[in-house]
Amino acid sequence: MSTKHQRARHIVLGCALICWLPVAQSADLPAGDDGGYVSAALGNGILYGNGAGNAKPMRWRAAEIRAGREMDMFGLVSGGHIPAAEAPRLDVVYYNEGHPDNNHRDGYALQMVYRKNLQPRVGLELAAGPYLSMNRTTINGNEIDDARVGALFSVALLTRLDQYSPGLHVRLAYNHVMMPGAPSTDALLLGIGKELGAVHASASEQPGGHPVWLAASGGFAQTNHSGPGKRFSYQVEAKSYYGLWAASLSGIEEGDDGVRVNRRGIAAQGWYVQPINENWSISAGAGPYLGKNKRDLDHWAVSGLMTIQVARDLGRDWKAFTNFGRVITFKNRNDADLFSVGLMRRFDL
Repeated sequence: MSTKHQRARHIVLGCALICWLPVAQSADLPAGDDGGYVSAALGNGILYGNGAGNAKPMRWRAAEIRAGREMDMFGLVSGGHIPAAEAPRLDVVYYNEGHPDNNHRDGYALQMVYRKNLQPRVGLELAAGPYLSMNRTTINGNEIDDARVGALFSVALLTRLDQYSPGLHVRLAYNHVMMPGAPSTDALLLGIGKELGAVHASASEQPGGHPVWLAASGGFAQTNHSGPGKRFSYQVEAKSYYGLWAASLSGIEEGDDGVRVNRRGIAAQGWYVQPINENWSISAGAGPYLGKNKRDLDHWAVSGLMTIQVARDLGRDWKAFTNFGRVITFKNRNDADLFSVGLMRRFDL
């Protein structure tokens, strides 16, 4: 869609600002002790291969954000086989592949990251994992939101800026997408990242008792096809935190685009919560969405919902948040992007 790159740019800039926030780190915790990670980058590249014809540029609209957590796989760190600062990491990645002609593809990847310190101020990362993509494209005269599962491979060179903030660095990355039955892409991205050390869940998200967070948010929805514009949408949600994990149940009203989608329903999501510091967090959620689209047979159908959330604690009992969601219908049509801002309040049961 004509506005998708703007949404990605807003996400990246917002996360870039978060990366600069000071992080409360304990000096006696090693760098690889369940440390977290966030980064954001922009760049350019090309699309080529299956069905693409000539190579097509991304028009400087490629973007990614990632959040991850270090893992002591097979006891390699605790057993002394690799340094704590080089512990493998598992990243959740949102990747937008720019706007090559007739291909507006983006999606979500899960990557295992291998890390190596080359010099005191220079590091290397190699990452690979599955990539669920959605591509608004026209095939044989029919416009669809082509959903496919492929792989995202990444290589990144990190230049450390610890003199400004511990763990801060410039990230220069190369991404390669391999997508069976669809074009491939290569891109070079430049951004910033932050290694967070052993940052734990905020006090508002710690387990104990049975608090439930009730939330309300409003914003806009955008159908992933040409023609339909933005419309007002809103959500209400109940959410419970379990340390670095959460579960939610939401009621969603996507609004009416006047052409393809007039949908509402109920979604259940499981969340991974990555603290940035004692007040900020970034989360990734996914789950089923039971919805009814009055402009598509007007019957109930199960779709998928994936969401990235940036949240800010406002004391013990309140949070402000921004959601960036994607409704996936699995029918290559009527998918939608959801953007909302809202407030969340804690209730102890």
